[in-house]
Amino acid sequence: MNEDAKIPCPFVYAKGKQCTGHIVGIEAYKADIGWTLRDGEWKFSCGDPRSHYHLTCSLKGNHAGYKGSDSEQLKFYLQDLPEALREVIFQQR
Repeated sequence: MNEDAKIPCPFVYAKGKQCTGHIVGIEAYKADIGWTLRDGEWKFSCGDPRSHYHLTCSLKGNHAGYKGSDSEQLKFYLQDLPEALREVIFQQR
């Protein structure tokens, strides 16, 4: 993998230490997906999620705490995502 393609994990531990992992996945919640027949071919499309995105860290997955719930630090609305991740999402459209 190109080192420039790695996007740092935004998670910060309770004592202020930044996670050293990078983002390896983005999940969209409540996104509308569909297929449309255009020019004789079926095309896949995915709209913006009506809710939010969950990020996945290369080192700690969802950084779930001892209760096992996803860390709030890895949940973002589109406008709050780091710019590099918004670019990834919009390049795929």
